[in-house]
Amino acid sequence: LHFQPLQAPELGGWSRMAKFGEGDPRWKVQELGEGGRNVNGWHWTENDCFPFFKEEFQKSFEGNYVLQNVRDAFPGLTGDLNCWKVDKCTGEACVNRRKGNKVVLIYEIELAVKWESTLKNAAGEVVSTSKGTYVMPCIDTVEDLDNFEIQVKFNKEGAEFKAANDFAKTHGQKKVREIIVETIEKLKEQAGQTCTDKVTSSNNREAEKPKSNGTSDAKPEASKQQASNADHKGTTIELTTEFNAPAREIFECFTIPPKVMAFTQSKAQVGTSVGEEIVLFDGAIVGKVLECEMNSKLVWEWRQSSWPAGVRSKCSLEFTEPGEGTCRLKLKQTGIPYSDAHGNHDMPRVVEEGWKRNFFDRIKMVFGFGAPEFS
Repeated sequence: LHFQPLQAPELGGWSRMAKFGEGDPRWKVQELGEGGRNVNGWHWTENDCFPFFKEEFQKSFEGNYVLQNVRDAFPGLTGDLNCWKVDKCTGEACVNRRKGNKVVLIYEIELAVKWESTLKNAAGEVVSTSKGTYVMPCIDTVEDLDNFEIQVKFNKEGAEFKAANDFAKTHGQKKVREIIVETIEKLKEQAGQTCTDKVTSSNNREAEKPKSNGTSDAKPEASKQQASNADHKGTTIELTTEFNAPAREIFECFTIPPKVMAFTQSKAQVGTSVGEEIVLFDGAIVGKVLECEMNSKLVWEWRQSSWPAGVRSKCSLEFTEPGEGTCRLKLKQTGIPYSDAHGNHDMPRVVEEGWKRNFFDRIKMVFGFGAPEFS
């Protein structure tokens, strides 16, 4: 849902949903035409950074001794481990940048690294040597940063290779994990710096732009629109999308906090008990559970922090399975105001884009439940 005060990475543009632990009360408007483009200077961009990932992994591993002269790698022996080739690096990675210096790094990478392990005795003579591959089938944003699988493949096995193989598995596997974590942390830091530079420049440009009607005219207009919001019952949006997963798994993406936090990259409170409080994007969206039919229907009261005081909407989600392993999700949201408390108009479209990009497409991208449909 594109909601005004919050920068969520994916609900069509929240102003503040980028970093875990930080919130923003505004949904992001990505494109509203010449007259409404970049409302109030809130930006949302998504840049491909997979080439950067690949380059950094190559720098970290290719032709590098990640371990050297490790004493007692095997009783009485010292060990060396050379990672000499990135054999495979595929997947996708992107940086979502939002105003307020908010950055979300999303990635799903499959990595394979060739290695050579060598053990020597006190005289420096080679006692055992072996080659193989470290295979990381899925390094992604969903799991904790250091919680990914590393498979250790050996080219040869047997008594003469056992010591070198064991060294690669016990000592080398741990070191490879550390290097990957350090590389991702480095990318996160660099992505944040890049975002900060671009947003600062953008803020300066927006501040320098003259206002066509002057600030004195804008406030009365906003006040009129707020009064108008109080007089009508809002508008309705309806959306339908499909996921490559059973209805139960998609239902859990809206009712289990860790799953919600995985794709929103922010703190969340959700549940299935009627009356239970709903908090999304660090409080940019709040409400409560009105109805719940396990794995088939969910109805929320829904209010965005940027909306005029007292304005609430009703959101209904219906989960069906038109085929095995497929979930069709139908959304109907009523009572959406035409403008927010800041005088920004076209809120129904902003909310709709938010649902498409920050819920539907983000769930598909993070959990692998299909290709993005709206981004």
